[in-house]
Amino acid sequence: MTFSDPHSYADVEQGRTRHIDFTLAVDFAQKTIRGTATYTIDRPVTGSFFLDTRDVKIEGVRGVSGEASDIAWELDAVDQVMGQRLHLKDMPGLTHFTINFKTAPGASALQWLDPAQTAGGRHPYLFSQCQAIHGRSVFPCQDSPSVRFTYTAAVTVPAPLNAVMSAARTAVDQDGTTTTCRFEMPQAIPSYLFAIAVGNLTHRDLGERSRIYAEPETIDDGAREFAGTEKMITEAEKLFGPYIWDRFDMLLMPPSFPYGGMENPRLTFLTPTLVVGDRSMVNVVVHELAHSWTGNLVTNATWEDFWLNEGWTVYAERRILEILEGQDYAQLKGVLRRNSMLEDMKLFGFDSDPTKLNYSQKGIDPDEVFSTIPYEKGAAFITLFEQAVGRDVFDPFIRQYIETFKFQSLTTKGFVAFLEKELPAAAAKVNIDQWLYEPGFPDDAPHLESTLLQDVDALVAVFDAGRKPMPENVQGWKPEQIELFLKKLPEKIPAEDCRAFQELFGLKESRNNNHLVAYYCTAIRSGCEEALAGVEKILSTVGRMLYLKPLYRALVETEWSKPKARTLFEHNRAAYHPIAAGGIERILKEAGL
Repeated sequence: MTFSDPHSYADVEQGRTRHIDFTLAVDFAQKTIRGTATYTIDRPVTGSFFLDTRDVKIEGVRGVSGEASDIAWELDAVDQVMGQRLHLKDMPGLTHFTINFKTAPGASALQWLDPAQTAGGRHPYLFSQCQAIHGRSVFPCQDSPSVRFTYTAAVTVPAPLNAVMSAARTAVDQDGTTTTCRFEMPQAIPSYLFAIAVGNLTHRDLGERSRIYAEPETIDDGAREFAGTEKMITEAEKLFGPYIWDRFDMLLMPPSFPYGGMENPRLTFLTPTLVVGDRSMVNVVVHELAHSWTGNLVTNATWEDFWLNEGWTVYAERRILEILEGQDYAQLKGVLRRNSMLEDMKLFGFDSDPTKLNYSQKGIDPDEVFSTIPYEKGAAFITLFEQAVGRDVFDPFIRQYIETFKFQSLTTKGFVAFLEKELPAAAAKVNIDQWLYEPGFPDDAPHLESTLLQDVDALVAVFDAGRKPMPENVQGWKPEQIELFLKKLPEKIPAEDCRAFQELFGLKESRNNNHLVAYYCTAIRSGCEEALAGVEKILSTVGRMLYLKPLYRALVETEWSKPKARTLFEHNRAAYHPIAAGGIERILKEAGL
């Protein structure tokens, strides 16, 4: 059966991109990247060849192999989800061709930061975020996770800035006012894992295979927070096999980065909100590291199969956390995330398609249905198979799964077929169709249990009984216990109780946005108007959608704060990444704002 990706114009029957050589010039004044890309295709292309684009200016297409000549091309009509199809015409049996192009200032994958938006305040900054279908706004590509390619790049940037990519940096050439950084990516990746960042960057080695990049002003804090990275790699290898990407480097991003992390091979992007001083959020690093096996190595074939990336990775993350922090801690993290998933299901509607692990997304922007559901429901689904046969049987299956499908893209049906063939005892004990294709969260989900939950539930009961918790009740609590308690509070409580909890947990001095956002959502709904100053601070200094969306939802759902939501957004819109801004815009429009 012919393969089709509902989010890409690519027709893999025409051929697949196997390698790209980039020459890129970054222009901060114009907020554009001008580029030349030479493509190598896995077979001679005769006739038409389709590529995905979005707001990319095509300046010429020329054949390379054989007699070099111009290739006719056209851009089809704009589709709001897909962008535009670039149609290369009358290809004369070519395996190599070159496209000259220029990105648009508003490219959906790129954010251009003014110096004032950076930690140093003296130099501009650029970074990309290509997942899910934003790679096409940086360069013409077969923007489907089913197509993998290697690449090289020569990236010219204004001095004294330098560039980093999801690739090995092989050379840096200085030429007066410019710097050219050269890269090579020998392992094949899909377009959504293509990544670039440009800024005033320095680095610090954390171990033999790990390094952190950041602005000089944040490098020390980042190096301290993520000092345990090398141990994470070692423990992950014991579970999932050798780490094949050579290095696991990280880039500590500016505040506007929209996600907790992005698992770009060789250069994971991390939000600065993880740096809270107590290493309580390094599980995000564990998650992105786990993607090195589940996602980057074995990849979902389309975004309809996204749970294969994220469900497997959350499962892997929890297994690594068990080793590093103990089972109670890993299960506590699981409870927090499962609660978030149930909130997302409530927002979508428990009977809606986005609560399924696999459903048709034709005509749907993946960003519109992005949630914790494929992460947590997917992880619970995988855990059921483990529990069905035990870890002694399941762990070898994991290794076999990764070895069988490494550097390949897999559909949901392909995974089920492999499971039924290689682990039939597990497949027979799980209602696979219900978990994959039906909405909601099945009743046979694995139970999560932790002694750390008991203290939280006991204190919630104290508050429900009308008594205020005291400092001695929370002495020695882990940050995740505080977060869970705040999220277990009723949606509305007396304003005086809001003030009491702010004092009890030291929230005025806290750097932990998990705590602050949970608290502020309750404070907003409780009519505690004095909390607005703290809310405004987060909305103006943080770009992570995990925090922005709940705060904006709380604002629009509450009578006193609803009129302020649009004004706050417009004031801060320029500081948000386009992906985050689009998500918030949808929240405001749904609220009639």
